[in-house]
Amino acid sequence: RREDNLITIKDLAAASGLSKSTVSRVINHSPNVKPETRERVMEAVEKLGYQPDILARGMITGMLPMVLVIVGDIQNHYFTQALAGIETTLEEQGFMVVVFDSSYDPERIVTSIHMAKTCRFAGIIPMTGFGSKRVISTLQDLDCPVILLNCHRDHVAFDRIYGDDFGAGYAATRALLRRGYRQIYHFSGNSTESFISAERERGYLAAMKEAGISVDGSMVLRGDLRQDSGARLAARCLKSAKSQVALCCNNFLMCLGAMNYAQQHGLVMWKDYGMAICEQPPVFFMKSEFIYAGPKLREIGRAAAQLLLDRINHPGRKPAVQPFPMLDI
Repeated sequence: RREDNLITIKDLAAASGLSKSTVSRVINHSPNVKPETRERVMEAVEKLGYQPDILARGMITGMLPMVLVIVGDIQNHYFTQALAGIETTLEEQGFMVVVFDSSYDPERIVTSIHMAKTCRFAGIIPMTGFGSKRVISTLQDLDCPVILLNCHRDHVAFDRIYGDDFGAGYAATRALLRRGYRQIYHFSGNSTESFISAERERGYLAAMKEAGISVDGSMVLRGDLRQDSGARLAARCLKSAKSQVALCCNNFLMCLGAMNYAQQHGLVMWKDYGMAICEQPPVFFMKSEFIYAGPKLREIGRAAAQLLLDRINHPGRKPAVQPFPMLDI
């Protein structure tokens, strides 16, 4: 280890017995490196305590090894679980993830995109289902890769990966119907702005229609995807229910709010009401009694990160579309 701690690629080359160009390819995560070569370089990195100068690298390559991930609500486990998959995959390849909580505000999203552009980030992964023409226009003006994770999925200019939200709404509702429920309420998000919420609601309506059950306006209740919203909607459905009812929740936070309301009022799941969610719950709750559908969130995050890495390494490829399979319920 040098006393001034300024370890260079030249030092790594001498320690590993490889050329500076080979070491540079390893340090910059080039895919065209043999595993044994990469291992020799990384042994030298660990031995010498090499720390890359990301600012200097950014000046040379034109980008920083940083990726902006835009979420709608950091308290929503949908984002945090997918984010865990993104971070694991990107950090293994030397990229740092910067998370921006947009609170579903398009103006805040645009601000974060401008920041990433100014700082020359290597890529951006927006993962909120709320659409905005200004957001799309701002993304199209970028010179770094963009992976749309479950949002704006009809824009062919971008790489896209998404789960089957229609299928999730349909499967969750069908599971309740199979248990004999006919009075099934759907707790939707803002389906006029969120494609995800709209698709899950559409799946619910399709399942109810297939079962021959007419749905009036009182059975689809609009929330804001947060826990207190679920509690308020549950009060409207469960407080004066004269027959056994079931709740099909758009997301886990509204489900949690509804369950808390039910528990506070002495109501027991599957005795007094049924419950299904149109997405995977946090791991801690996956052995709970409620039904859930949707994709595996960590896996879809990993897939989005890998798609971004592929785009960084192969910028000329045609934009890809990757539907993601659902959990079996």
